[in-house]
Amino acid sequence: MSLEQDRADILKLHQDWWEANHRLKIPLMQTVFPAGESYLMFNANGHPYFGIDEKSTLWAWYQGQLNVVAFPEVEIMRLTISGDMAWVGAEAIFPMKPAGDVGTGSVTWEMHENLDDNRIRATEIYQRDDGEGNPVWKMWHFHCSPLPPIDEPRPAFGDTGRDRGLGGGPGITPLRVTREGTWDDV
Repeated sequence: MSLEQDRADILKLHQDWWEANHRLKIPLMQTVFPAGESYLMFNANGHPYFGIDEKSTLWAWYQGQLNVVAFPEVEIMRLTISGDMAWVGAEAIFPMKPAGDVGTGSVTWEMHENLDDNRIRATEIYQRDDGEGNPVWKMWHFHCSPLPPIDEPRPAFGDTGRDRGLGGGPGITPLRVTREGTWDDV
């Protein structure tokens, strides 16, 4: 197992995860996470979800509430791999519109009419363990929360999200591994 192969495996999971978010493709999403109840998610709606069954139930519910109208634009800010653990820090535009009466179901995660305003940040924690003890990379934790408005000055510095660009920061060249396209391309 080389560092190059670990990086490729993790980036493939990252790509599958974000591509599954488009149209909330549950079978693809399920391939990213460990078996059983090991997985923990802090959803952008502010609530925790435990294990792949709860996550699948949430997504089935969201299928009636959200329409993710395009592939999310995700920019990786950091990817760190150390032994059997890795983490990714990213920012994204999550292009969603309401499909049902509840939308996101949360006051924590507001849906904006301008799709580019649906901005989020995420941390992905990976472990080389498939939940059954096999040495296969899986995402064990995902934490997502809304980003501030793009033109809101960053306290103590005054720069904005627009100034630095999605996923940008000091010394950062963002990395995008999700593909561009439409649902019909899948």
